[in-house]
Amino acid sequence: MGLTLTDYLIVPACFIGLAFAFLQFLIVKRIKLPGAEDEDSDDSSEEEVALGEGPESAVPGIYKKIMDGAQTFLRVEYMICASFCVFFATIIFFLISWGTHWDWTQGALTAIAFLTGAVTSMLCGYLGMMIATFSNARTTLACANSGYTEGFNTAFRGGAVMGYALCSIGVIVLWILLTIYKAFYPHAGQWSTLMDCAAGYGLGGSTVAMFGRVGGGIYTKAADVGADLVGKVVAGLEEDDPLNPATMQTTWETMSATSQAWVQTSSVPSQRAHVQLL
Repeated sequence: MGLTLTDYLIVPACFIGLAFAFLQFLIVKRIKLPGAEDEDSDDSSEEEVALGEGPESAVPGIYKKIMDGAQTFLRVEYMICASFCVFFATIIFFLISWGTHWDWTQGALTAIAFLTGAVTSMLCGYLGMMIATFSNARTTLACANSGYTEGFNTAFRGGAVMGYALCSIGVIVLWILLTIYKAFYPHAGQWSTLMDCAAGYGLGGSTVAMFGRVGGGIYTKAADVGADLVGKVVAGLEEDDPLNPATMQTTWETMSATSQAWVQTSSVPSQRAHVQLL
């Protein structure tokens, strides 16, 4: 089956989005965090941020701790989420097959689409969390060393990396899925069934996004309660007092957990997008 005009529009657009996201990432990466970079990244063209003895000198250490915490959180959450998705995909397989008078092909394709959407959402959630944490530390240093204009530009570029990359990944995976499924339902009269199968893609992405939203909220709330207890009970500080270091920590965790859920949701198009792409 040959490619249509829609295919020639979708695929290049996705690769252009990924290329633009990578370009923005390279610009953000020019702001270097001493002590937080890999040992082999000695590119002399990177802009070395001068860290003094002020508060900004603690940014690299805080960045590493937040990055380690985010990776640990995602690893544990995705292990639980993966187990649930496999179990739920099995239920989808049997229920769809039973509801279509034991059409095992439709049941299997729907379950595969569900798992594909879940994996895509996990990938987008992980990338979104890493990009957000990677960019925010550099935004802090850009504001401290170059002013709010440079800090805003850094934050905006970090958001562009997240938006363009994750939406491009979500669309290109959906296009691949629909292209494969067209081999099973090649005729226009069968496309209604094809769309029923492809609907599992959005369900899988939404399921993982729900885990990211709820799990991230619980994680953030635990840190928030801990910060309040330590600040109020131990140190006698007011709520959200800037003298309480945990106030900043809960702000970062709120950003990370929320951005994870948002990018997962936005990276998986709705069922209406399936029809438009087809």
